[in-house]
Amino acid sequence: MTLADLAGESGLSRFQVVRGFKRAFGLAPHAYLLQCRINLTRRLIASGLPLAEAAIASGFADQSHMTRLFARNFGVSPGAFGRATR
Repeated sequence: MTLADLAGESGLSRFQVVRGFKRAFGLAPHAYLLQCRINLTRRLIASGLPLAEAAIASGFADQSHMTRLFARNFGVSPGAFGRATR
């Protein structure tokens, strides 16, 4: 669902939707989506799924994109995290 879809369904402008979302969740919609994806990735890696498959299953464009965000959020690379959870 796009921001334009949300705005159209709610009858608000895109800017009003973003402000309301930030007020309710503390993050912009895109940042919230990335946070959900990276948390799903963490769970998938912990369950033993290979990194490339976890990246695709979580909705990332590629493994390197997932790795950058994972390391930024958790302070450890996905590979190191996977080895530590096995």
